[in-house]
Amino acid sequence: MKLFKRVHIAAYAVPLILLTTFLVWQICTLSDLPQEFGMHFGSDGNFDIFSKNKVMAFYPFFAGYGLFVIFTVLSLLARKIKKVGGKHTEQETEGIRREVILMCDLLKLCWAVFWALWSFHVILQSQWHFIINRNITVMLTFAVPTFAVIITDEVRKRKSKKQVEK
Repeated sequence: MKLFKRVHIAAYAVPLILLTTFLVWQICTLSDLPQEFGMHFGSDGNFDIFSKNKVMAFYPFFAGYGLFVIFTVLSLLARKIKKVGGKHTEQETEGIRREVILMCDLLKLCWAVFWALWSFHVILQSQWHFIINRNITVMLTFAVPTFAVIITDEVRKRKSKKQVEK
């Protein structure tokens, strides 16, 4: 239970701190951007879309904060799940509910890192290194669900032990 709460709190704090830090950096260095700056990356890692509108430099933050809000709302809606369907016990339903919440939390973290990296490259006007980012994406694709299953299984085991002790 404590681990779930810590991960849940971190899923709120880390993305907000990360995105806000890069947002402040973007605001401070906005005047340093060239007249026409790159804001979107092609498949080769170089900029393929340029803009003269400085507001477009904040594109990664619109997306990052937007996804943060979406996954927060989904996490809050998951708390309202009363019955999952089938013949699940209340304990199993709680485990499924926690897994959905944990997945939303981890997706908030993953997307915050992605958009922070994107904003980093926009701020510095540097090439996006797709090889590194693809490897991170592949790793997260397998790590996130695995981590979620491990955590929910651990929560289920602890609850079972507490019920047996009573």
